[in-house]
Amino acid sequence: MTRADPDVPSRYFFDESGTSGDLSRTGPGLDFKRQPIFVLAAVGLDDEDGLGARLAAIRERRFPQSSELKASKGHATPAVVSELLDSIDALGGGVLLEVMDKRFTLAATMINTLLLRPLSAADHEPKALWFRAQLAEQLHESSPADVFDAFIAACREPGETTLKRAYRAVLDAFPPGVPRDAPAGAIRFFALDSLKDFRKAGARRPEVQRRFLPLPDPGHTGKDVWILPHLSAFTNLYARINKLRGGRMAEVQIVHDDQPYFAEILRSSKHAAEGLADTDDVIKLARADYRFVESGDLTFTPSTASTGVQAADLIAGFAMRYAREALAGHPTDDESRAVFRRLAHCLDVAPGFGMNLMMSNRDVLRCGLLPSRDPLVRPSGPADVPLRISSTWS
Repeated sequence: MTRADPDVPSRYFFDESGTSGDLSRTGPGLDFKRQPIFVLAAVGLDDEDGLGARLAAIRERRFPQSSELKASKGHATPAVVSELLDSIDALGGGVLLEVMDKRFTLAATMINTLLLRPLSAADHEPKALWFRAQLAEQLHESSPADVFDAFIAACREPGETTLKRAYRAVLDAFPPGVPRDAPAGAIRFFALDSLKDFRKAGARRPEVQRRFLPLPDPGHTGKDVWILPHLSAFTNLYARINKLRGGRMAEVQIVHDDQPYFAEILRSSKHAAEGLADTDDVIKLARADYRFVESGDLTFTPSTASTGVQAADLIAGFAMRYAREALAGHPTDDESRAVFRRLAHCLDVAPGFGMNLMMSNRDVLRCGLLPSRDPLVRPSGPADVPLRISSTWS
């Protein structure tokens, strides 16, 4: 374990943008209630009072009639976010973001559950993660909406019939005739192989059905929550902070925007991530460390009580809206592109800061960035040279 840089912050303020609940409630045509992008932002900063003074000055200059800057009120302009980033830099802080395309997240989840379940420690090795990423790319780019609809139906009503329909939808979308070493051919091969395993294990047994689906989390009303982007985004941000801090998490304070619906799920996710160090399921990444040896503190507070959370809200809101517009094919202005790229290139300063993109390579390009994976998530050959923008999914 490496010692944390003494300048790395010990306080991190979280807020999200683009929440539409779990991905089993996608809305018609996979529109995700018109929120196809989810962003979780963390502002790492010890001097919250200093940030408060600077944020108040930005508000006075840009929106003098507002009592608080909020992304939902249109305050997350490129100018505001640019000045906010200047303030965070001046105070010795940094920004971490998880930017997730929900359709791609569904595709990656299908690869890791329905089609190619991890069965051993080897499935968490870099080459295996790279291979799964290629399959997720293909599934995302080539599958019609009914493939995802069938998988979602199986999640919401697990059973032999719904799971077989999900397999059939994949097989219909990827017909025979494509070589198995091509991503489309590999998806068909693994769908057939997984379906065979499902039948052999006992397709009518509920415990078998659960093996081929993502694990649900109990929601605050007692109903199961399936594929919650907030959950995986939070877990990865927590592991990235662990990387930044060299494993020294005992002094870390995470202040998250108040979450009446998902607070207990996030607490449970944090605890589960901390327990991975004792298993063979630790994912090896260059920009995140899931080998927790110390535990940070997690609290929830309204944004009105924390200028750090307000800053995270503005950054998350800006990043979500930019990515949403870019992926919809709408033109983006030069100032917005410059600020989004600045957020992405925060990782140039220290491994762990910056933007992790969970979306297809084509969509990363549409956002104006160069696609890559985490430097460790690649094939074994030396020809693969990693770029600087991370789009690792885990």
